[in-house]
Amino acid sequence: MSLPQPANTAGSADLGIASVASYTRWILPAALGLIALGLLNGCYFVVPQTDVAFVKRFGKVLDPQAGPLQPGLHFKAPVIDDPDLIRITTDTFELPEKKAFTRDTQEITLRVGVTYRVPTTAAYHLLYEIGKAGNVDIHSNIILLSNEVVREVLSKHNVTEIAGEQRESVVGDIKARLTDVLASILRIEVSAVQINSLDFSPQYKDGINQATLARTKTFAAQQDAERAKVEAQTRVTQAQADADAQAARADGEARAKLTQAQAEANGNLARARAEAEGNLVKARADAEALRLRGEADAAATRARIEAAGGADNYVRQIDAQSKMRWNGQVPQFVLGGNGAGANAPAVPVILPLQAQPAVHDTPAQAAR
Repeated sequence: MSLPQPANTAGSADLGIASVASYTRWILPAALGLIALGLLNGCYFVVPQTDVAFVKRFGKVLDPQAGPLQPGLHFKAPVIDDPDLIRITTDTFELPEKKAFTRDTQEITLRVGVTYRVPTTAAYHLLYEIGKAGNVDIHSNIILLSNEVVREVLSKHNVTEIAGEQRESVVGDIKARLTDVLASILRIEVSAVQINSLDFSPQYKDGINQATLARTKTFAAQQDAERAKVEAQTRVTQAQADADAQAARADGEARAKLTQAQAEANGNLARARAEAEGNLVKARADAEALRLRGEADAAATRARIEAAGGADNYVRQIDAQSKMRWNGQVPQFVLGGNGAGANAPAVPVILPLQAQPAVHDTPAQAAR
């Protein structure tokens, strides 16, 4: 077996030294270039349009009286200067879910959203006068103060006010109180407050469910009662309408009968008036005829009396004629005979004188 030959150590050492020298010749300039690039990159910073900034040098703010740096490109000393940026545009954040107790000791779980804006004049105060220096804990400070305000306001209201119709009033109280606290402590402006979620304890949910069920039953009962009332009112209205219709029909029939009776009465009255007028005309005519006959008879009688030579001679003449025509019987007369009735005209009747058997007039006396 052959033994290993010893290596040429001197040549190897020279080769290693040459390699290290070559690497050192390239690495050193590269490192210096990187350092220079880093220093150059640390000489400026950019403030976004939504932010303002202050610059600290060795932990001290440079020229705070000049106010914050506005958006744009700004220069600083590398390594020793450090910018602090803070957002000044309107922002909204949601508080972590938290539990709170109401005035009536009901536990509620809620999430509250807060919309706020940082005025430019409050930038220095928030960065360096509240909490830690810089913008590392601004958000957490707002959350802590907001949680305390929400807990304080909710403890002044009943759960029914928070969950019911007064919810907007509760939100308004939270906003007003939060505006005062954040403005006085952090000098920021609160624009709006929202209750994004609201949950209640299982006991309260059960109570709400039972109350809702009771209200539903009550509402259903009220609906049934209202429906029954409407149906009853409908029946009353229908009955009233039927009664009015019957009354109208009865009134119409009564008016028709009254009109017919009035017409019949008027007809009877007219006929009676016509008959009365006819009877009056007839009576007048009969009276006039009777008057005329009476006048004629009177005229005839006067003529006979004048012809007889006087009333006494006429009487003796009539008496003589009666005696000559008398048959010994009393004449029978029926006034208004032949069915004339009471309306027949009255006729004067001259009854014959009784015969005197002992006296016998001569023909000459009878002629007188």
